[in-house]
Amino acid sequence: MLVLMALAMACARDEEAAQRDRLDQWFSLGETLAFEAASGCAAAVYEVKSGGVKAAMPLTGSADEMVRVLGQRGRAALVQPGETPDQAMVGLVNHKRDLGMRLRRTGLEGRDCMGEITESAFRHAIDTRGAILAFDEASGSLMLLEPKSGLLIVAMGAG
Repeated sequence: MLVLMALAMACARDEEAAQRDRLDQWFSLGETLAFEAASGCAAAVYEVKSGGVKAAMPLTGSADEMVRVLGQRGRAALVQPGETPDQAMVGLVNHKRDLGMRLRRTGLEGRDCMGEITESAFRHAIDTRGAILAFDEASGSLMLLEPKSGLLIVAMGAG
């Protein structure tokens, strides 16, 4: 039984310390409120000390710009104050279908690792106008920053 548990931990999609190190480049992280990982997913909720994004995460203002910046830098955040992240993903699907569908799939696959806290925060953030949608190609991380609540939600699928 211990061998199976150790093998499951070794095959986790991400580790909390590694995820925090990666995210801390882009966001001012506070406490970890939830973290769960399995072989095909990872999901987490972090408090943030600031509702903003650090300079290492390029900010974009449209689906077209996000597609371009992701192609150039491999990561980008989409800030559209009048839209929800869900609406932004629809815009990405309409602009570049494969990318938009990859973001949607990442969120759906990440739900397999979401406990009650993470799922609630994810549902709230994805439907909140002004929440920031971000994506990192290298890690396959979908991130939702909800500045009003001070939460960063991360979802990762199978990759």
